[in-house]
Amino acid sequence: MRRENYSIDGKAGETTGWGISNFLPILDESNKRIKCETILVDKDGPHEEEAKLLAKHINKLKEEKNCKKIHILGVSKGGCIVTATLKYLRDSNLNKLNVIAYQAPFLGTIFASPRLLYKKLDELVGSISDSLLKRLIPSLQKIRPKTKKENQSNNLLKALKTIHWNVFSQSHMDYDISIVDKKGVPTKHLNRYDRNFLASMFNEETLARLKQVNFTNITTNCSEKTLTRALETRNINAIMLYLSSKTIFKGKISDGMVDEKSSKYIEEICDKNEIKISKTKIPNGHHDIASDINIINQVMKENVLKNEPKVHDSR
Repeated sequence: MRRENYSIDGKAGETTGWGISNFLPILDESNKRIKCETILVDKDGPHEEEAKLLAKHINKLKEEKNCKKIHILGVSKGGCIVTATLKYLRDSNLNKLNVIAYQAPFLGTIFASPRLLYKKLDELVGSISDSLLKRLIPSLQKIRPKTKKENQSNNLLKALKTIHWNVFSQSHMDYDISIVDKKGVPTKHLNRYDRNFLASMFNEETLARLKQVNFTNITTNCSEKTLTRALETRNINAIMLYLSSKTIFKGKISDGMVDEKSSKYIEEICDKNEIKISKTKIPNGHHDIASDINIINQVMKENVLKNEPKVHDSR
């Protein structure tokens, strides 16, 4: 499932593709008969409403006689949405449903919380030396040297916050997975935040459905090998996520955007409620699955293709 930004204030927006083209060759080269669908869900809507729309689509697919099994791969916040979707599915459609969540922020992420993230950046940049600041942002090399360290720090802070704010959706797409309740959401944007989404993620209905479906929770973490492979393949996203893991999440295991406690929370909940789900950890990974063909291969081959029967050629 990929939620595209196809509706912004009533206007057609952009569609990124999210690296879907990297997944398709794996399906094409296999001896399985799998139809791949991209499901568009408006990012401006509350995640709970998106879960209802996804459930409606799945219920419709299961009515087709040729549909034997449905695999749902929910990456990042998509993993939270597919989990929330379970309680809206018909009981008859839970059979043969294969749900995969990759690095879902079940307890939220600081990257969805501008007020908390920017405070963290203030603390982080304030501890960086002036010479290092110049190496971090090439544009600072052109700035005439200042007498006060704070001036250089402010340039870096402004750049980092601007990048985040421009990439950030400033809507339910991110705010609904804001960490530490509404403290991380700018006051003027509280109307775009559903504080009940994560809080009610694992209610009785969802727990009951988790017992009935095949659910796999995939987690990963940044490591020195992550950086080495990222440098070898010139994967800028992976490099940035590694740096984030070492700075923003200093002292915690993370994939550069979601910490391990958050991504493994569903495993903790299921253990407490004696619910069996599959747990997989991919070592030396990062959050941006779409930019790493090795991770894509592992996720697809071990969690999708192996659960599909071979298609025999009858010619």
